[in-house]
Amino acid sequence: MRGSVHICLPNLSKDKERFEGIAKKYNVQIRGIHGEHSESNDGVFDISNRQRLGKGERSLVQDMYEGVKAMIAAEKEILATKK
Repeated sequence: MRGSVHICLPNLSKDKERFEGIAKKYNVQIRGIHGEHSESNDGVFDISNRQRLGKGERSLVQDMYEGVKAMIAAEKEILATKK
């Protein structure tokens, strides 16, 4: 199963190491909205679960949820430091 969310993270995406670190921690993939290996020019990304087999649907969606939640928190943190 593959679940995905399109989300706008323009500030977090500028810190590639942090962005990829969150993705790795929560077992999610970062893609442009036009599919695998596509880039994002406007800060909108497709975030999906990395694992597809061997785990239940609930667990896969939970990983994606936690990863997206962590990315949103990081985006908000970056915005707060800019003010």
